[in-house]
Amino acid sequence: MIVKIAGFYFFYFAAVGVYVIYMPSLLKGLGYTPFEIGAVFAAGPLSRFASPFFFISWLHLNRKTFVNALIASTLIGIAIAAGISHFWVMLALMVLLGFFWSILLPFVEVMALEHIGKERYGKARLFGSVGFIAVSLGLGAVALGLGLSMAVYVGSIALTMVFGLMLASLVEKEIVRQPGKLARDNLHLPFWVALFLMQMGFGFFYNFYTIYESEHGIPMHIISYLWTFGVLIEIVMFNYQKRVLGLDLLFLIKLSVFLGGVRWLMVHAFPEVLWVAYAAQSLHAFSFALLHTASIAYINTHYYHNRQLAQQFYTGLTFGLGAFAGSLLSGVLYGEHIFLYAALITFAGWGILLKERNQ
Repeated sequence: MIVKIAGFYFFYFAAVGVYVIYMPSLLKGLGYTPFEIGAVFAAGPLSRFASPFFFISWLHLNRKTFVNALIASTLIGIAIAAGISHFWVMLALMVLLGFFWSILLPFVEVMALEHIGKERYGKARLFGSVGFIAVSLGLGAVALGLGLSMAVYVGSIALTMVFGLMLASLVEKEIVRQPGKLARDNLHLPFWVALFLMQMGFGFFYNFYTIYESEHGIPMHIISYLWTFGVLIEIVMFNYQKRVLGLDLLFLIKLSVFLGGVRWLMVHAFPEVLWVAYAAQSLHAFSFALLHTASIAYINTHYYHNRQLAQQFYTGLTFGLGAFAGSLLSGVLYGEHIFLYAALITFAGWGILLKERNQ
């Protein structure tokens, strides 16, 4: 099963690589304004935030739902390739894609934790980083074109479906059960608010890092190396984080959020200095990889009886609502100080997180 999980992660994050690294520049080349780019990239996260509420009241996150989401995501990916030149079409498609993709990752991550364990989770998850790198280096090494980028995007989504279908055939029909509502007490509000603000800062990064660095004289192939370096550091953390996770999880989360703010300050202050750009990208090991795994483990500890629903809300609140707010705000605020704003938002999250206590 670990091979199929690793294959799913590889192609899922290869598609994410096209989406994050190259699509903003493609949209800019097609005449999209910064606000329109921000709106397009905000649409998917907003529907990811809304999706858990459907599963509380109407839907069940089971094998049938997972399979339907795989098929729908592939069809939507094809439609995106055909309709990328049209703003309103893209806006509608991103809403749909965000909803169906919000089903895929929580299903596979719960499956991975239940069937291969948290000790081996990092080993499987790092193949997602490898897929991201493959796209970053592969497309960065050739003349970037709309047709090639969309072919890689659609192909990656289709292969995500293939590996997802293989996984679905191996699991019980109701492997992820309808868990009911989260308990109202002990909600750990500072933790959730901090994660939301942290992902807001990432919304600035994912939407405009490539554009920002290119406007400060960094060539596109060097920018692809910067993306790749950050993910290589992420792979190292995923591979060896078992040793680190033995420390206090809340301390690791606080440290990761703080270093996220430092990272955006470095990008803001020295956008043309290449060694600083690489140093900032090295912090991806903490601000993404360690934060992600430590947060999942923290949620499993404090919401054990509702961990499936809590995992969906983690995805919805951070990669959903947080990314939506960050994407939309970054389109409005884009300019010379965009990463200063990202840093301030992230440090605000860190300040709130200091109020969180282990219970």
